[in-house]
Amino acid sequence: MSFVQVSIFITKCKMTDFKRWGQLVSALIVLQIVLVLPDWPGNLVPLWFVRLPAELPAIVLAVLLTHGLWQRRLCTLIASGLTVLICLKFANLFAFTGFARPFNILVDPGLLGIALHTLSQGREILVGVSLAITAIASIAMVFVAARWALMVLASTWPSGLRMPAFVFVGILAISAVGLKDIKIGSAWWPVTSVETTKFAAERAQSISEGIRNDAQFRQEMATDQTRAIPSDRLLAGLKGTDFLLIFVESYGRTALDDPAHAETLRATLQQFEDGLVTNGFAARSAWLTSPTFGGQSWLAHGTLLSGLWLDNQRRYSSLFMRDHATLIADFRRSGWRTLAVMPQIMLSWPEATFFGYDKVYTAANLDYAGPRFHYVTMPDQYTLSVLDEYELSSPDRPAVMAEIGLVSSHHPWTPIPRLVPWDAVGRGEIFNKAREPFTGTNWLDRAQLKHEYTQSIEYVLQTLKSYIVTRGRNNFLLLIVGDHQPSPLVSGPSAPHDVPAHFISGDPSLLGAIDDWKWTSGMLPDESSPVWRMDSMRLRILSAFTPPGDAPVSTSTAQSGE
Repeated sequence: MSFVQVSIFITKCKMTDFKRWGQLVSALIVLQIVLVLPDWPGNLVPLWFVRLPAELPAIVLAVLLTHGLWQRRLCTLIASGLTVLICLKFANLFAFTGFARPFNILVDPGLLGIALHTLSQGREILVGVSLAITAIASIAMVFVAARWALMVLASTWPSGLRMPAFVFVGILAISAVGLKDIKIGSAWWPVTSVETTKFAAERAQSISEGIRNDAQFRQEMATDQTRAIPSDRLLAGLKGTDFLLIFVESYGRTALDDPAHAETLRATLQQFEDGLVTNGFAARSAWLTSPTFGGQSWLAHGTLLSGLWLDNQRRYSSLFMRDHATLIADFRRSGWRTLAVMPQIMLSWPEATFFGYDKVYTAANLDYAGPRFHYVTMPDQYTLSVLDEYELSSPDRPAVMAEIGLVSSHHPWTPIPRLVPWDAVGRGEIFNKAREPFTGTNWLDRAQLKHEYTQSIEYVLQTLKSYIVTRGRNNFLLLIVGDHQPSPLVSGPSAPHDVPAHFISGDPSLLGAIDDWKWTSGMLPDESSPVWRMDSMRLRILSAFTPPGDAPVSTSTAQSGE
């Protein structure tokens, strides 16, 4: 067609024709964006959006082949399906960004209430409500936009142009199947996309896999070989010893491997080790693989205590429906006074009854009178000080087994407390002044986040060192373990789930009981240190400190990761 012919065609076109074609182009662009939106943060690049989705010609053809009421119903049905897929894609983007894993359809919707509660603890409830309202409005807008685009295809496309439309759709379909990757620079880039179809199939498959996993998990819960061990033999090697299980929030392997943190925190751990040796203590260190990443600390707590792999909320909730023993119950059955020290718990905690603590300390009864540290209710130094004051300072008491949650390294990692003399801690009023300035958090500045994370972990490690060398006793054994890696914004999307673990004691015989574990001597695990799944630790501890004739089989090779 010559330039003159094109000019004549444009001149004859009415304004309504341009409007109609404009609507058609807009409708196709809307559907294009909906179909090619990635479900993984690494694919949020411009080139991802200019590929040809194979689903687009199929949708256009389906709409053009129907008429009347059936056509409108089909448009509503397709728009609903696309809206669900968009919601799941955004959920995946957020899940990968926050927890380095895909969104779990069966489990994660129930975490929305927990997320709102977390925001309220950080005094950001208005932010949480605003986000909820924005999410609901966005879902509605996606549905309206998708249905509008489909109805435009159905009603705006001129009946005289139906045949060209079919030809157009056919060309798109052939292109979607036949076009290969193209080379851009040194990389090959796919021209076409079937990602939405693959994503929908994977999400459907994840539901069926989740149901099968539930059945397998129920069988695992029903198996517990420790109940047959006599209570006077169980953990007999620890009789008279205080056992402190200390979870350090967001203390992950990245703290020691990432150059942004490693120089500072490895030096801090070396100073920790030097302080231990000077004061008659020793340490063994290794790596544990956490069931969670970036959050949901309770999954790590429950996994280590129960010896079951609790990698999602559904498994965690199922735990409380069965009479399954935990490390807390093991110690309690053998005569220890069992404690939970959880300064971040501010509401009722029904799980405590299942675990079987003799005493539970939460934010309500730790008697803290100092300031909050954004999300964090109180500094870790105060938590340890109160534990010592309320439970460990009395000479006439039974041995204590305490599970302790240290939370000063919880994001947003600012403001950070300052370490003060232990006799000055009091009820915490001193932390009105003993604190770093609150600088705010820029979630888009990774360098700032890494720096603040380093400072928070450094504070916790220095606090633990000071506590042990100042308040420590020969008759106690500590297991210090990270609960999970920090957010992928700090640790990166492909970091492993490993966290450092340290056994510390002033009694050489207690560390000698775990010599066959081959943990690295000192506070610095390295590449040669064992890497075990966290669910293996309950049986390993029971095996190490229960006489050989009664000790349970520690774990399977597959479970331990050896």
